[in-house]
Amino acid sequence: MSRRMQAAAAARQAVCCRGLPHRIQPAAGYWQLPTQGKSRAVPAGTHKNIPAGISSARILEHFWKISLDSSLIPKTKAHFSLSKDMESNVYTAGKHVEKLDADASGLANTVESLLNLRFTQDQVKQLLDLNPRIAVQVPVKDLPVLYVLESLDLNPRSTFKVLERCPELLEEKEHQLQSRIDNLRKHGLGEGRLQRVVVLCPHILNLPAKQVNNTVRFFKDKCIFTGQQVTEILQTSPNVLFEKCEELEYKFQFAYFRMGIKQAEIVKSGIFRVSMEELRQRHIFLERLGRYQTPDKKGQTQIINPKPKAIFTTTEDYFLAKVAMSSCEEFDTFKKLLRREEMEKELGNQEDRGTSAEQSDSEEDEELSDIEDEELSLVK
Repeated sequence: MSRRMQAAAAARQAVCCRGLPHRIQPAAGYWQLPTQGKSRAVPAGTHKNIPAGISSARILEHFWKISLDSSLIPKTKAHFSLSKDMESNVYTAGKHVEKLDADASGLANTVESLLNLRFTQDQVKQLLDLNPRIAVQVPVKDLPVLYVLESLDLNPRSTFKVLERCPELLEEKEHQLQSRIDNLRKHGLGEGRLQRVVVLCPHILNLPAKQVNNTVRFFKDKCIFTGQQVTEILQTSPNVLFEKCEELEYKFQFAYFRMGIKQAEIVKSGIFRVSMEELRQRHIFLERLGRYQTPDKKGQTQIINPKPKAIFTTTEDYFLAKVAMSSCEEFDTFKKLLRREEMEKELGNQEDRGTSAEQSDSEEDEELSDIEDEELSLVK
């Protein structure tokens, strides 16, 4: 048997052996995630039929075309194969790996490791499609995100969802991920809260600690939120960490001064989860319908305003039916008129700025003319 056929057979065996009743059980802790200062032991004889030095890219090319032998797994029709697009991606990744002629057993180890981390075969194929480079790496060693996410007690389904939403995490280093997680914990995202935030917004693990700290400091200094309120904002609206402080300040000032909502209500209102355009549209629409009134200095109104949460965290259908008590057609017409008003206002502001600039230029010309006249009179 040629070396190429041997390598392909070994790669196939790495996937299909999970369904065999006579599967050789690895030593205890073999597929455990590594701990500090410990390296994973490789059992003797594993993939002994795979000769070293065979191109990983060539192994991948044949591996994805092999179907499981029905005689090996009775009563099953499982096939670990990828589409042509995925196959092309993985093959290309293999060619770009620094060690192109790495030990072909790395591929089998990769698949087997992911399967033993309780990922399904479909999830393994999708993970390889998200980042084909991992097909020629050992995941436990070169994919620290698996270790980090498991340390958060995320199950394989949640872990896969995180990686599917943010495949960039596959490239992150362990010390960077762990440092960012520790920093989030310092801001009150403890057990339970942190897991929900990571699943809801996985890209939060890509953010440098400095960016997170700056946003937290802005909320405390500029918006006068308490530490507990900031934690609640981070938990319910992690998207604030990706927005500019100027935009967040505009939202806060609109809610605080224009709508008369205090900090405690702002936290629960969900205004940081909606765009500034939607925020203004819903508020002004209610205001012109006479269903919302800005409180006076004493916090009193002549009507009962709807709860901010009902205004901003509900669907448009619910908002129109239960809060505004209006129709979709009326709301669409209002939004078009509001956009026209804003455009006309912006044009008016530009004309005013142009007029003021012309006046300033004419005043400067007059001053220069007066100075020239004075100089001429002195010369005479």
